[in-house]
Amino acid sequence: MAKRILLTVLTLLVIYSAVVIGVKVFEPEMMDDTAGSAVAARAIDYETLKDYTLQSGASAIHYYFFWSSLNNDCMYVADTVLRDTEADTGMNLTDLIEVVDITDLEKNLTTNRLKSEWDVVSYPAFIACRVVNGKIVIDNKLEWNPAQPISVNDLERWLILNGLYESHNGDHIETPVP
Repeated sequence: MAKRILLTVLTLLVIYSAVVIGVKVFEPEMMDDTAGSAVAARAIDYETLKDYTLQSGASAIHYYFFWSSLNNDCMYVADTVLRDTEADTGMNLTDLIEVVDITDLEKNLTTNRLKSEWDVVSYPAFIACRVVNGKIVIDNKLEWNPAQPISVNDLERWLILNGLYESHNGDHIETPVP
């Protein structure tokens, strides 16, 4: 009887070990989130954005990227569109465009503040703004549209519109594509 119990326990341990090894061998790899992590590390907290912008003075122009770590569209723009635009233009956009973390707004379902405070209807979004007479003036913006997601060309046009990039193929636009 004792032999049967020991043999059963030993068999169960072998099966359990095989399952654990199988799970470890065949577990899916974690997605590379280095760009998303890099974006989050250098992001400005939304709650401090207004004061930060006003304190920069009238001579400063800010280029903001409204981004949330909870939003797949934001991750796509950060991981793909920004990287590809940097490759196409040869520019370091992380030095030009300041990331604004709106993750808390999304968690708390208060993203309508973006519309009332920054005139941003949908995100991810890029805006150019400056301070005039102690008030924030939004010069232009490029917002996410699910029907026509932000592409590398859209971001390049926005950079041209803001005088940050001069296209080598002669493209000139008046406003970014919605």
